[in-house]
Amino acid sequence: MVTYLKSNLINHIYDYDVILVGTGIYNALGNGFQRDIRLVYPSIDNANKSTLYGDKRKLGTVTVVNENGIIICLCYVNRGRFRPDLNPEYVDYNAVQRCLELIKENFNGKKIATTLLGCDLYEGDGNEDRLKTIFENVFDDSDIDVYLFEQEDYEKRRNQEWERIKSLAGTEEYRDAKKKYIWQETFGIYKPMPDVSEHELKKIIKQYKEDIKNGN
Repeated sequence: MVTYLKSNLINHIYDYDVILVGTGIYNALGNGFQRDIRLVYPSIDNANKSTLYGDKRKLGTVTVVNENGIIICLCYVNRGRFRPDLNPEYVDYNAVQRCLELIKENFNGKKIATTLLGCDLYEGDGNEDRLKTIFENVFDDSDIDVYLFEQEDYEKRRNQEWERIKSLAGTEEYRDAKKKYIWQETFGIYKPMPDVSEHELKKIIKQYKEDIKNGN
């Protein structure tokens, strides 16, 4: 049975065994829920980039990463956003169905959560009702939680948060709000921020980025 929940999935990922991430064939995890979970689990970005860029054969396939006991499944459901004025939907509905069938076959009995794959702008901009029908047909006799929420544009959200922080200038809140912003831009919402100066915080982030770049 499909259970629809009105909440941002990133706030609930530790409640599940398996998390699905809708993505496309051009190896991008740059916005919305894709980006949020990539910050928590950078290994999924490496796994995604290890697949062949732009390969249409990836549609309907799943790349699996096991991260500290949580299984992250990259589901390749969109074919790329070209000429959205003529083709606003770039989801491949058959790919969505094939991915869900693979998930059900391999992870039946586990607690599974996902966005409505292919529906959001960053996953394919598909038709909500049509995608719900696919989910309900595949998961007619097993369970999955589908989180329905508007996935925010990263640049817009970042700019809004930075404007809010600037409005705190001269107050006691400003320093801590700025440090939290800098930290979460790199690590997301889950990794605890150390109690160090802003200068030391930036050194930690710089070293982390160098380690990721070098594959450490």
